[in-house]
Amino acid sequence: MNVQTFIPFSPFIPIMVLKQSKNPYGYRNLLVYKKAEEMQGACAELTQKFPKTKTLTALADQMDRSARSVKQNIVEGWKRNTTREYYEFLGFSIAANAELEEDCNDIWKGFYAELKGLRGIMGEKGEMGGRGEKGEMGEMGGMGGRGMGERGGIGDIEKIPFYPLDAALLPVLQLKMRAKELNFLLDRLQRSLAEKMEDERTLPERDKMRKREEEKKGHEEWYKEFLESHGLTRLENGRVVKMGEMGEMGEMGEMGEMGEMGEMGEMGNKIL
Repeated sequence: MNVQTFIPFSPFIPIMVLKQSKNPYGYRNLLVYKKAEEMQGACAELTQKFPKTKTLTALADQMDRSARSVKQNIVEGWKRNTTREYYEFLGFSIAANAELEEDCNDIWKGFYAELKGLRGIMGEKGEMGGRGEKGEMGEMGGMGGRGMGERGGIGDIEKIPFYPLDAALLPVLQLKMRAKELNFLLDRLQRSLAEKMEDERTLPERDKMRKREEEKKGHEEWYKEFLESHGLTRLENGRVVKMGEMGEMGEMGEMGEMGEMGEMGEMGNKIL
């Protein structure tokens, strides 16, 4: 005879929301998993070409570990019993992915002299790229066209779109673009889980506060864009004025000075 244990309901016992999974390997169908697997392979292919010095061997090992951690934490999180655990493991993936991207930045900045100009890492694809002359960056972040300047600058490469992946980029930059794409996908997935937990009332308080801050920041950015699109701007005191009626250099009053009694001086703004 089967004996079933009855556990009485109590409002003091926290209810864990279980993730339902029909396919034990369903994570393999996730785009974020597929992209993580591709990045792990690309990272291994890159680090195998590192010179076998003590420093670069350690760097290669750390980069491979970071790439592996991104994928493995997606799997482990997906396999966990609760949405909250899945959410937290995606956070581990995001952190590992950020570490890998930062290693790519360090290589690009020239922190590792042995890698400069090395084929397959920093010295292939037509020496800074096949399409552009001398590897200059093209429009939309491609190769050729607008100049990228000397290697080592990080600002311009941040403007390169991660999708679609530009096959003309140097291998180290391709790996960075893969990391940027994964950061986007992981963030989207984690946000969707946060919304699910908020509906289920299981979202941690710290994440609720972060979500509210992001929503507030997003609203402020939207409001600023709205005002600018209508030729308006908002002063520090909260007043909205027409941008076209601002004083010289776009400041208040005569040469930006305030008039008597705190009113706008000559050439001042007309308050809406």
